[in-house]
Amino acid sequence: MGLIKDIIPFREDITLKYELNFVNLLITILALGLIGFYLYGVLNFLLHGHHSYNVTRTHPWGFLVASYEFFVAIAMGSVVIGASAIFFEIDILKPLIKRLLIFGLLSLFAGFTAFLFEIGHPIRMIIYTALSGNPHSALFWLGVFYPLFMLFTILTFIAYVKESNSSKIFAMFAIIFANSAVLTAGSIFGNLNSRLFSSGIFYQIEFMATAILGGIFLLTLITVIFKREDFEEAVIALKRVSIAVISLLVIMYLVKYISGVYGGVPERADSINYIFKSSNFLIFELGLGLIFPLLVAVFGAKDKIGLFCLASLFGLIGIMFSRINLVEGIQLAPMQPMNTRVYQESVTLLTSYSPSITELAIGVGAIGVFIFFIFLAEKIINLEEE
Repeated sequence: MGLIKDIIPFREDITLKYELNFVNLLITILALGLIGFYLYGVLNFLLHGHHSYNVTRTHPWGFLVASYEFFVAIAMGSVVIGASAIFFEIDILKPLIKRLLIFGLLSLFAGFTAFLFEIGHPIRMIIYTALSGNPHSALFWLGVFYPLFMLFTILTFIAYVKESNSSKIFAMFAIIFANSAVLTAGSIFGNLNSRLFSSGIFYQIEFMATAILGGIFLLTLITVIFKREDFEEAVIALKRVSIAVISLLVIMYLVKYISGVYGGVPERADSINYIFKSSNFLIFELGLGLIFPLLVAVFGAKDKIGLFCLASLFGLIGIMFSRINLVEGIQLAPMQPMNTRVYQESVTLLTSYSPSITELAIGVGAIGVFIFFIFLAEKIINLEEE
C-alpha cells in the first residue's frame, strides 16, 4: 500500500461527503438516475442476451457502438490536450493537466462499460486477437494502440506528479498512441470499402477533430458546474482553439456532402443524402453540435465562458449524434449477396432500426457511470496543482 501511495497522490482526507447545494444535488440525482437506468439495461441483457437489442443481421451495429465511440472521443481528446500541455510546456493549461489525464482514462473505462455488453465475449476476443489477429485489420491495431495509450497515459500522470524529467518523454508517447488509437478507430469505418457511406479518409480526421472538441467541451462543463475560477483562463484559451477545429469540421462536412452526392453513385449518394438531410444531422450534429458552439466562441464574450458552457453541452450531444449518424449511415444500404446471379436483390435503404430500451439504458446510462468515476477520482486522488 505504501508503494501505491508513493506512485498515486491520494488525498490525505479521503471522504465521499460533498457540499450540498443545488448544482451538486442536481448532478447527484442525474447520476443516480442514469446508473439505475444502466443497471436495468445490464440486467435485461443478462436475462435475454442480444435478443434484447434491436440489431439484426442486416443491421448488426447499434447504439452501443456509437456510445462507445463517443466516450473514446472524450478520452483521446482529453489526454492529447493534457499530454500536449506537458510536452510543449503550455503553462496556461497547467491547472488542468492532472484532470485531463485522469478523466481521459475514466472516459475510456466508461466506454468499456457500454461496449462490454456489445462484444459478447470480451475475454475470448482478447485471447483470439493476441493469438490470431490480422495485422491487415484496423481493429487489430486498435487492440494494440489502446493498451499502449492507457499505459503511457498512466506513466505520464505518475511522472508528472513526481516532477520527473521523463514526464515529457511519456507525454510524447501518450500523444502518439492517443492519436494513433483515434485515427485507427476512424479507419475502422473509413476502410470499409464495401460501405460507400464511410469509405475514405474523412472519418479518420473527423474522429481526431471531434476528440479534441470533446476534451474542450468536457473541461468547460466541469469548470462552470464546479465553479473553478482557476480553470477559466485555460478554458478561454481552449475556446479559441475550438474555433479553428469547428471551422475545419464544417468545411469537411460540406466537402464530404458535395463529393458524396456528385455523380449519384448508388448506395453512396442515397445514404449520404438520407443522413445529411435528416434532423439528427441538421439539428443535432451540425446545428447544435457545431454551428452553435462556433457562433458562441466567435461572437460571445471573449473573457467569459458561461454561454460557452451551454454550447459545450450541446457540442457533446452533437458528438454523440455524429457517432449515431455514422453507425446508421454505413448500414443503410444492405450488403449484396455473394451469389448475385441467383440471389440478386434491388438496393434499398434500411431505415427500420431504432435502439431498444436495453441499448439506450446501457449506452446512455454509461454517462452516469462516467460521472460516478469522476466523483470518486475527485474525492480519492489529489488532482490540484501544488
